[in-house]
Amino acid sequence: MHAPILQHLLQIDRNGPRMQLGRAGLFQFREEVRVLRAPFFWSCLIVVLAGEKEIIRSDGVLRCRPGHWIAIGAGQDVSFRNRPDPQRGYFAGLSLAADPAWMRRFTERYAADLPARLDPAPVFEPDALCWKTLNDYVEQVLLPQESPLDEALAEHRWQALWLAMARQGVGRDLVTVAPENWRERVLRHIGADPAADWKMTEVAGRLCLSEATLRRRLALEHTTFAAILADARMDRALYLVMKTPQPVQRIAEACGYTSPSRFTDAFRSRFGLTPTALRSAASAQPAQASAG
Repeated sequence: MHAPILQHLLQIDRNGPRMQLGRAGLFQFREEVRVLRAPFFWSCLIVVLAGEKEIIRSDGVLRCRPGHWIAIGAGQDVSFRNRPDPQRGYFAGLSLAADPAWMRRFTERYAADLPARLDPAPVFEPDALCWKTLNDYVEQVLLPQESPLDEALAEHRWQALWLAMARQGVGRDLVTVAPENWRERVLRHIGADPAADWKMTEVAGRLCLSEATLRRRLALEHTTFAAILADARMDRALYLVMKTPQPVQRIAEACGYTSPSRFTDAFRSRFGLTPTALRSAASAQPAQASAG
């Protein structure tokens, strides 16, 4: 059931404004690529459409083939490897991030109706209803027309998709959400502009806390303000490298680095490869030739 969705996605501008609605993204890699510790600030559904994706964990490797869905909960760092399909010549995956506002409204409305137990397995095979609701969501998000109701309709289709996973009893880390922690509260402030010269004192004041109190609360979550800021900057860097044609120097500036070489070193230290190497591997094939 994944082939029609892939065919549909290959016909549209994957960097256009429609793909920003509902935080949707199609990723293609024409070369095998391994990325270490990619940060996921929000819960994210990944649908493998072509090739193979490996989720690299301390307890082994999860292999995800076309048609597999991957549920990644908020706050995780995930290492993965994408292997291109030998016939098509590329890997393709669709990602759908759970917009925090959408997730909050979903929880408020449906939490009492959700099954008491959901499968925590991160990789699963969706049933026919899940595929149907995903197809409906993709069609809505990618409609060429524009209307003031687009975002409301997209959220409605997204809710149907999340409910379909709950009905099947899968995707626990997507369908349910833990209470907001202090890491997420800090991210809410710095995430919109990670390049800014953020100081812990400033963010603590916005949270109506002293700097010492915020430091203690983050320590209880096994993190620090500096680590959260670094994560936010690398998250922005990963997106800009993979989804925009901006030169590395401009991306470095957008992520708070005055030196492109220091930015490249930080990117390689975090993800295991340079921005140029990742961008080269992610260069998409022409859509018509890739349809396969």
